Amino acid sequence: MSLTVEQQLDTPYVHLEKGLIEISGRLMPENVLIFFNPIDNWILRYLKNPATFTQINLSLSYINSCSTKHLSDLLKTLDNKYQEGYDMKVTYTYEEGDESALEVGQDLKSILDIPFEFIQTELNVKSQQRLKVKNRITGKVGEISQKYWETIKRNGHEKDFELLEKDE
Repeated sequence: MSLTVEQQLDTPYVHLEKGLIEISGRLMPENVLIFFNPIDNWILRYLKNPATFTQINLSLSYINSCSTKHLSDLLKTLDNKYQEGYDMKVTYTYEEGDESALEVGQDLKSILDIPFEFIQTELNVKSQQRLKVKNRITGKVGEISQKYWETIKRNGHEKDFELLEKDE
């Protein structure tokens, strides 16, 4: 019994199998209930006969508030099973310097008894690259990170900016 949900623009890769729960990527679905429904159902079936040890791997580059609430509830359900004596561990991976991702991890850790490990990965060099852009609406020119530029493009706002130069 396993479930895999492929990563989309605003939803993460999810892989669930006996002994492993893995969620990685951006977690900001348009409809949280629809996105989480198959995951919740799988977790509830799994907890009827869980593995003696369950590894929970979380690596979220972004999570919106509705998803944070839902993920917290899901982890509390797992935590209840942990308190019954089933062994579990959460590994939370975040990128160096990403204070908001770290804060989400710390918030999740604070509501759980499950052992929680933080893993910090090196900052992606490409995401540090600086770009000079001009806002076509306001006319203002400024520098932004490559990571922020990718977010602008992902959200469909690339047409509002003119890319002037790119640091190499």
